[in-house]
Amino acid sequence: MEKFIEINPTTEEIYKEFTSTSKEEINKIVENARQEKLWKQKSIEERINILKKILSILEQKKELFAKTMALEIGKPLKAGRHELTIIKKCIEDYLQMIPEFIKDEILFETETEKNIMVFEPLGTVIVITPWNAPLFLPLASIIPALVTGNNVIFKPSEYSSDTGLIINEIFNELKNLTNQEFPENSFQIVIGGKETGNYLVKSDIDMVVLIGSLKAGQEVMKSCVESCKERLKRFILELGGKDPAIILEEADLNKAAREIVKTSTMYTGQVCFGVERVYCHESVYEEFLTKLIEETNKIKAGDPSKEETDIGPFSVKFQLEKVNNHIKEALEKGAKLIGGKTFKIFGNGYFMEPGILTNVNHEMKIMKEETFGPITPIMKFKLIEEAIKLANDSEYGLTASIWTKDLKKGQEIAKKIEAGTVEINRHGMSKVGCPWGGYKKSGIGRIYSKEGIRSFCNTKHIWVVK
Repeated sequence: MEKFIEINPTTEEIYKEFTSTSKEEINKIVENARQEKLWKQKSIEERINILKKILSILEQKKELFAKTMALEIGKPLKAGRHELTIIKKCIEDYLQMIPEFIKDEILFETETEKNIMVFEPLGTVIVITPWNAPLFLPLASIIPALVTGNNVIFKPSEYSSDTGLIINEIFNELKNLTNQEFPENSFQIVIGGKETGNYLVKSDIDMVVLIGSLKAGQEVMKSCVESCKERLKRFILELGGKDPAIILEEADLNKAAREIVKTSTMYTGQVCFGVERVYCHESVYEEFLTKLIEETNKIKAGDPSKEETDIGPFSVKFQLEKVNNHIKEALEKGAKLIGGKTFKIFGNGYFMEPGILTNVNHEMKIMKEETFGPITPIMKFKLIEEAIKLANDSEYGLTASIWTKDLKKGQEIAKKIEAGTVEINRHGMSKVGCPWGGYKKSGIGRIYSKEGIRSFCNTKHIWVVK
């Protein structure tokens, strides 16, 4: 049996050793999921009543999740608790909205005929998620897959396996709590790294939901194609971002600075929707930069086990190295760094202070490639057309934000930005009921919305002649 270890990013010591799920075990897991028919036969009301019980189980495990994520990926305790709070709200919204999203829909009806669209379970869905939000991201895809009547196989990141195993505990408790009304094989877990995930994607499943890097998404697409002789597979890919924020001259600079720093440093910058580029109108550039520095200085980086800590270490060493590489290259090309220093606690840890880069341009990696760190690069612009061109000068297109008191102007600019979500006077995660996904290399498909929920279903047209 292949084993792998995880490193505590605060101490740089071994956190735990895990055993990868073998190919033989994966084959059995997939076979069990394919043979499980009880869950899809339940009404959506029955499924929702069962899944509601997850909310109380989650709450009971709040401290366990928070402490595990602090040790496993360096997430501060208060950030871990917040992650649990927002996924509970997400689940509550799903359970309320999904029945409306997938109810039978009459397309046309006349005296002689009726055309109905109905939505049926797809089958077996696998959910593969990264380490940066190892509680929210899995459940945000697992729950809609289950509500729509599918069986789910979940593979957490090999850097957050322990958090994934606690999620598995939740579903085991749900099975016991409901006297197996939630079937044994409707939720299963697979543990391991890239090879394990690749083997799972190529197995006899119906759909893949991947949240991860561009490279991981490309590998999933390739694996789906290579295994398409056996079965055509649907996939949703939510990949990277290089999200811009545009500050107009009439913006509320205090609010913009506060919110941009909040999202650019969240989880040590390790979020796909974090601000990674700021374009500020030249008339307010100096004033805004001052406020940005003030807000950045308020963020406390340090030991994730301390209640006062805002951001902990990078979850993995290679991420610290990547961010340092981006900073180093920018400085060599003339950028100036404010803050952003690496540090250790008692000689260990992948820590970095939040920082700001000025004098940047689009010849630098930090303005073109996904950085995934607590560094905010900022450029000035003169004309809005220039800002739009710079914002769109990226291979990514996940989110963007526009900061202005002129809401009509903001909406006009938003229509010109190449991104799946464009926000005006806020920057962050989407909300359930609204589509979430990217343009260009930020992904394929949408989640959280009616379109996303229906992706977990087979769509059937029933044509009735009266």
